[in-house]
Amino acid sequence: MQKTERTPADSYAEWFEQNREELLDSRKKSFESSSGIPVETLYTPEHLEREGWKYQHDTGFPGQAPFTRGFTPGGYRKQLWKMEMYAGFGSAEEANERYRYLMSQGSTGGISIALDLPTQVGYDSDHVMARDEVGQIGVALTSLDDVERVFDGIPLAQVGHIFSTANAIGPIVYAWLLALYEKRGTPTGDCIVQLQNDPIKEYVARGTQFLPIEAAVRLTTDMIQHCRTAAPEWLPISVSGSHMKQAGATCVQEAAFTICNAITYVESCLKRGMKIDDFGHVLELHFCTEMDFFEEVAKYRAVRKVWTRLVRERFGGTTQKAQHFRLHAATSGRPLTAQQPLNNIARITLQALAQILGGCEQTRTASFDEALGIPTQEAARTSIRANQIIAYESGVPDTVDPLGGSYYVEHLTLEYERRIDEIISQVDSMGGALAAVRDGFYQRALSKGAYREQCAVESGEQVVVGVNRFQSEEGQPLPTFKLDPGAAERQIAKLKAVRERRDADAVKRTLAQLKAECSSDRNVMPAILDCVKAYATIGEIADVWRESFGVYIPESVRF
Repeated sequence: MQKTERTPADSYAEWFEQNREELLDSRKKSFESSSGIPVETLYTPEHLEREGWKYQHDTGFPGQAPFTRGFTPGGYRKQLWKMEMYAGFGSAEEANERYRYLMSQGSTGGISIALDLPTQVGYDSDHVMARDEVGQIGVALTSLDDVERVFDGIPLAQVGHIFSTANAIGPIVYAWLLALYEKRGTPTGDCIVQLQNDPIKEYVARGTQFLPIEAAVRLTTDMIQHCRTAAPEWLPISVSGSHMKQAGATCVQEAAFTICNAITYVESCLKRGMKIDDFGHVLELHFCTEMDFFEEVAKYRAVRKVWTRLVRERFGGTTQKAQHFRLHAATSGRPLTAQQPLNNIARITLQALAQILGGCEQTRTASFDEALGIPTQEAARTSIRANQIIAYESGVPDTVDPLGGSYYVEHLTLEYERRIDEIISQVDSMGGALAAVRDGFYQRALSKGAYREQCAVESGEQVVVGVNRFQSEEGQPLPTFKLDPGAAERQIAKLKAVRERRDADAVKRTLAQLKAECSSDRNVMPAILDCVKAYATIGEIADVWRESFGVYIPESVRF
């Protein structure tokens, strides 16, 4: 018997009913995004109509509020995204060599400085707590002398951009770079410095905090304020959700927690008498991109929309310039596997593509061997090539926001906006981000997320290719990066030489002045800059902070 042809459906409900038997016979009982957002079989104009979506209000044109489709009218048609590679290890000389190599291979994101753990927590390389960590996960920097050697023979104007994840010690790194520019006679506008300078998330996800959180935020604010006059082109803060994401936050939580932390920093600046119209454009929000492709694209679109509204309605911004923060994204190291590490090239490429389709202005790309150790030159070069292939061979940058208008992407963008707003309201009701940190609100969310994801991987519900599915006999192990075992001792010897040749009286005098400024309500940056120029070490400066502000003690061990 000939099968009767169905009348074409006029609505989603009618179409679903016509195909119910086939559609309910799915490989999973239900589908949801990595943030737990239900994913329907199909998205149509009906879905957006039910949600009240209006093109001009919710999406609009590129270069116009609410900036869902990007901050510039032309997207990447004029200028591609900046391709940044995070690097640094061992001594200043070794880091200098790697930076030169990356620049020669077409890295356009400038120099992105990974710091070793002692530097990040304000210890000199010869401190008893530092010995086994010197140069291990980044370059060891203890004084202006190290910074001068990092950039030896590298013209700053050629670099174009310098970034570092300096957080608790952000003001010191800022002072180092400001002093370096001054010594070289380089205008601050010739090469843009961008520092993370975001200590709040350290108390939640990363762990390099060493001062009470209020003191850390005060120092961050001092640096932002000083930078507006000393180096107005620089980006004095990059509020980062990346580490919270990699510690277990969902995609939605990463976006919302980052915005909540940014609200705290902005409000701290406003209390100093600063105006968002004067510094909104030098704020950066920094995220990481993982494997839920469409969710990641929607996240970046929603973040622009939410932040634009906050600048206008909460912070009193009156200009488009104030709404145009810098959107920076890094591909995530969390999904990268030690098993079948070459699979990570596909993961990194998909992550990079998602953040580009989301309209990020600068991308930082992980390397396929990061699950094994510090990236080799080959792995770092491969990640640069992934960006270049997307940029020059795919056609992706040729039109602005090519996924805009996708019913699914627009639905996710609306859902993200709604959920981000809910979390902001929840944090506001607690008294803001600092109260949420003290309460453990962020930490509980991250712990639950990490546990939930680990359970899903172990049960096989979440497939990780090469780990819990499609395993294979491993072939020859990949070559991994080997640190020079003598690098730490050479670093300590150089530190000793700096101490011997510097003006000890000048160091003592500038450190005493810094201590006096810490006890006042004045901006401490001029005093830090004087210490740095006298070649005071990072440990000496951080010890003044510890003595002045006290040392961070986790809530769980307070009595």
